[in-house]
Amino acid sequence: MGRKNLFKLVTTLTAIGVISAACPVYAEDTAASYISAETGETDDSLDSTSGSAENSSDAAENNTAKYNTVTSADNGVENISSENTGTPENGTSSEEDSGEKAGDNTLTDASNESVEAEIVGTDSVSGSSETTSATEESTEEEREETEEKDDKDDAQEIPVVSYAAHVQQKGWPAEDAVSGTDAQTYAGFTGKGLRVEAIRASVKGDQNLGITYNTYVQQRRWTGWQSDGAAAGTTGQSLRIEAIVMKLTGTDADKYDLYYRAHVQSFGWLAWAKNGELAGTTNLSRRVEAYEVAIVKKGEAAPARSAARNAAYLTAPTVTYQTHVQRYGWNLGEVSNGALGGTTGQGLRMEALKIHLNKTTGFTGGISYCSHIQRLGWEQNWKTDGALSGTEGKGLRLEAVRIRLTGEIANLFDVYYRTHVQRFGWTGWASNGEDCGSAGYGYRLEAIEIRIVARGSSAPGSTANTFWKYVNPHAGMDAIAQGYSSSTGYLLMVDRSAHRTGVYIGSRNNWQNQKYWLCSNGKASTPTITGVYRLGIKGLYFWSGNTKCWYYSQISGDYLFHSVIYDGSSSPVRILDGTLGAATSHGCVRLALENAKYIYDNVPTGTTVVIYN
Repeated sequence: MGRKNLFKLVTTLTAIGVISAACPVYAEDTAASYISAETGETDDSLDSTSGSAENSSDAAENNTAKYNTVTSADNGVENISSENTGTPENGTSSEEDSGEKAGDNTLTDASNESVEAEIVGTDSVSGSSETTSATEESTEEEREETEEKDDKDDAQEIPVVSYAAHVQQKGWPAEDAVSGTDAQTYAGFTGKGLRVEAIRASVKGDQNLGITYNTYVQQRRWTGWQSDGAAAGTTGQSLRIEAIVMKLTGTDADKYDLYYRAHVQSFGWLAWAKNGELAGTTNLSRRVEAYEVAIVKKGEAAPARSAARNAAYLTAPTVTYQTHVQRYGWNLGEVSNGALGGTTGQGLRMEALKIHLNKTTGFTGGISYCSHIQRLGWEQNWKTDGALSGTEGKGLRLEAVRIRLTGEIANLFDVYYRTHVQRFGWTGWASNGEDCGSAGYGYRLEAIEIRIVARGSSAPGSTANTFWKYVNPHAGMDAIAQGYSSSTGYLLMVDRSAHRTGVYIGSRNNWQNQKYWLCSNGKASTPTITGVYRLGIKGLYFWSGNTKCWYYSQISGDYLFHSVIYDGSSSPVRILDGTLGAATSHGCVRLALENAKYIYDNVPTGTTVVIYN
């Protein structure tokens, strides 16, 4: 029974007459026992009593203190039983046992007054009201001191954890930290940028209680459980601990809760973990710099400590994605963290995409993405956190994607992604909003993989060739062509400096390039003419010395489109001069045999011919 509850019981029993107010055995023996426990000696003034008012007042004060300091069952209920029978337990003489009633009653009343209990029919306390007031104040002070001591005694009943950290450049400390709920104590260092490399811990104060712990170490992952003072982690290898987990063991483990928390690079103190929960980080490449442990009675709250995060454990978010695929729709389901979304080897196009993040506890932010769609180009608005990007039911292929993180997550992580493109195969890994796939080729996306890693970590693979963009080599020619008209629906363009010939169909301001060929035009001494002309007569071949030029179409006068130079055989078999892409002719525009034949066969006489540069 606790001292506070025993005192209340004694007071109540006295008030109702169960304990005799005239029993000096309880009063004197209890007081002597308490004083001995506190000071190591007994106050001799308690060996005798006096009937005077002054002594009665002193006795009242002493007796009040005695009632407030019952500390064990030996001075509690069992003593009360023996006192009621009048049998002294501590060798008190019969003379003391038959002391004056007046003095005994005075002690009893003073004691009762000190706890504000009204007892009907007792004699008034001898002495002045000032003495009584002083007695009450003294009693209250002593009661508060006793309660404070009780609280300390209760706190001392909790076992403690002795723990230490092996720290970069420092090694093991000279003295281990000790867990507590009041003063903050931790192992390691904060604000110095030093990593914890190993930990050890043991329980003191309870032989039936132990502790076990595990560490997540750079490059090694979880290193295995250690217990009761053994080291967990590594030393001499310059590897950081990134997370810890701890649990109590033994037959008394269910009586207590074990709290622990980590101080982590970039994040500071995280929240408390408890009884086997993870504390620290994984997949973030962040070091634990210090850790703190506290043990409390089962069900009690963790120590009040400020923390930079409301989570005890942080890790990279899980990215989950789903593809809408030709013939399958959404039926292929969701995949996560680098798994293949879509198909390969089946010639099926991706038509839409959804992406979202899971397990973002402790972080703010999300993910956004947009797609390059057949005929439509890039979407104008980024989609976020599971919204659909692309189209459904329109038969339009995705050709490229962009993916990026948002909010705080974007400052802590990188998102990597790669796509499988028709004819090209897998691209390299793009990241953080870069284009991935192709554009301008008319090639479909067939599959995608997405991963999230700690900011600054290595890419999952090669980052080369992440995006193939068709660069229109004839864009300049296209622009020039729009300013011309042609009565045949065809237009021929020749760029002398680029050594290119283009074939267009359409009309003014709406010409579409159909062919874009290498050619050879006139050398400096015999340049090709410039200007606007109409396509003239055509012929199968003409002789040039002992050589033949096949499939000619007239530009103007002796200036012609025709093939490269062949020997004089009856058919174009052996090329004598096949130079293209240079200024080597006598003024004509030379083309590969099949290209000269295309103009000969398809482009009508009267078609506008424009030669520039």
